[in-house]
Amino acid sequence: MSIFEPRTFSTDWEIMVIDRLDRCLSTEQCDAFGGALQAELELPIQVDENTIELALGINTSLEQFWERIRRATDRAAAMVREFDLDLFPAGAHPTERMFNASHIHVGSMHDESGGIYLGNQVMKYIPAFAALAANSPLSRRRRGEFKSYRVQHLAHGCTRPTPVRDPHLGYCTWGEDAAPKLYGAPTMEVRILDCASSRRLLAEMGTLVGAFLHQQGEKVSREPPGREEYRDCLTNRWAAARYGMQATFVWDGQARPVAEILDEMIDDCLPALGRLGAKRTDLATIETMIRKRTCQADFALGLARRYPDPHLLTSAYAKLVRHWDVFDDYLRTSPVLDPAAVPDEDAIIQEHLAHVGEGTHFYQLRGAMYYPPPLTDEIIERMIRKGLITREVTTARGMLLHRIR
Repeated sequence: MSIFEPRTFSTDWEIMVIDRLDRCLSTEQCDAFGGALQAELELPIQVDENTIELALGINTSLEQFWERIRRATDRAAAMVREFDLDLFPAGAHPTERMFNASHIHVGSMHDESGGIYLGNQVMKYIPAFAALAANSPLSRRRRGEFKSYRVQHLAHGCTRPTPVRDPHLGYCTWGEDAAPKLYGAPTMEVRILDCASSRRLLAEMGTLVGAFLHQQGEKVSREPPGREEYRDCLTNRWAAARYGMQATFVWDGQARPVAEILDEMIDDCLPALGRLGAKRTDLATIETMIRKRTCQADFALGLARRYPDPHLLTSAYAKLVRHWDVFDDYLRTSPVLDPAAVPDEDAIIQEHLAHVGEGTHFYQLRGAMYYPPPLTDEIIERMIRKGLITREVTTARGMLLHRIR
């Protein structure tokens, strides 16, 4: 018996609105557009954190979802252009403090305990969706260290690694990468996906996420992930944020490119995909991304190499993505990229070491890969043994770390 009945899906798609100087409109300035779109399109469109949030209602098929995406974006773009403004669909603003998502809601689900167990079960796969959706390699004048600064920096607290949960010992809290969200709508919400710049890609991603969770919901296990599996999930989440579709995951004790894993995930959910009126050939954009190991972040980084000035970059980026299919066109001629190396012990230590300076509070290392306390503490001990850092324990500030230069 499926945990989802009826089988539905949707998105809350956060899209910035920018003026002629490429500055984001405030939440208050967006309010009128959100209200007008909601009334005109008869969809639960809203405004949130300096964006128009295109909530596209309850969908039961790829065809319905795709039609709503096109209708909503065509009207929203035309409406803001009447005021000499543009939509800017991207996972981050290149210069401002903005992170934006394409949350996917998968329903309908009324069993919160079952949803918590399902969250544990799909935790292993959620980083693969982060790699597929990676689209924030340009943020606050930073570029390219991560293909998703949004995922790596937790979207300012709006998407966080899902902890292993037991419904008998606690309940879900807002902001986890994937968790039941029954208080808003009877759905499982996947928050980890960056805002899509391609509306066709969003249609395919939303349908794939829906189908995959529907398939997983056919048989929900109550067995939680073990320590090693949970550690690998967090390592893979970091790899997805850094490398996007070029990431190589630690998978059942082996190194496996995320493109191969996504390919298998599609095969695994083909029956559920069929129930949403779709087949594998309908996911042509995702298929090309898998074959080329390419994501939207790769397009944005190519543009950044062409425009080193951050303001010129923002202007060019905004003008291109407003056409909706620029990433689709880019995919047709983009090269096949090589997979990155799997994160080994040295890579993990180096990532944590990068967070250490002079008098760094030890807790800042939690943000390197978001490992649980015992694992992060173990890495600190290893760095001390290797002569990379020293430790100072103080009464006023607690444990401080000093990098040895």
